[in-house]
Amino acid sequence: MLTSGQIAHFETFGFVVLRQHFTSEEIAIMKRESDEIFDEVRGGKPFTGEKWEPIQPFFERRPFLSRVPEDDRIYNIGVDLLGPDFILEVTEGNLHVGDTPWHGDPPDEDSVRRPKITFYTEPVTRETGCLRVIPGSHRNGPPDAYASLRDRNDDPDFRPFGVAPSEVLSYAIESQPGDVVVFNEHTLHAAFGGKPGRHQHAVSFLPNPKTDAEMARIRDLYGIYNYGLHPSESYINSDSPRLRRMVSKLVEWGFETSKV
Repeated sequence: MLTSGQIAHFETFGFVVLRQHFTSEEIAIMKRESDEIFDEVRGGKPFTGEKWEPIQPFFERRPFLSRVPEDDRIYNIGVDLLGPDFILEVTEGNLHVGDTPWHGDPPDEDSVRRPKITFYTEPVTRETGCLRVIPGSHRNGPPDAYASLRDRNDDPDFRPFGVAPSEVLSYAIESQPGDVVVFNEHTLHAAFGGKPGRHQHAVSFLPNPKTDAEMARIRDLYGIYNYGLHPSESYINSDSPRLRRMVSKLVEWGFETSKV
């Protein structure tokens, strides 16, 4: 469970780091299964390192990974931040190449409740592609002083605030395998440097909507997503009550399912 201090850190700064949340043996399994998924989706072709490879849904495709969202260490993050009726938004896997530009959803009244739980399977530092965040940017505005950073501007001549994107004042979340980084989707985040093919995988949760306005925002997200909020049939039919519960509302709302 998260401590009151960790919850306060997440709500105030837009992120919290859980050190050595998983064992080295578990991370090795995660890395092996992730490589298998990328190879499978790539059709057995080698990774060329020329472009970013994202996959959604991701965790549902292998035995160990598929159980990560229901693991107490991950599931209870959702409970502590969102309550027991939270929703699985999406799972994702990424093989990154090059920089990831600054991006983040615009802040709104629910901006403290969009946790993305992120795993790295190798050490990452400020120079080698660790996640960087702008603390408190999930609560900024209106007006939003960081509006120019929200939309993944990868123009090499882009100079927000008169500096290169990598020089924007931020906090670099350096981590080791086994660490888990939880950040708010509204918190501006980016990564710079790092070798091609670095693994970064994540599970994203959403609060169960309590008002018509909150439901409308979820439907808006569903309308623009290709994979997010499309529950996997393996979770819908899972023997795990936790996994079924995470996607049951999406089924009730008639959202299209994923065949994974």
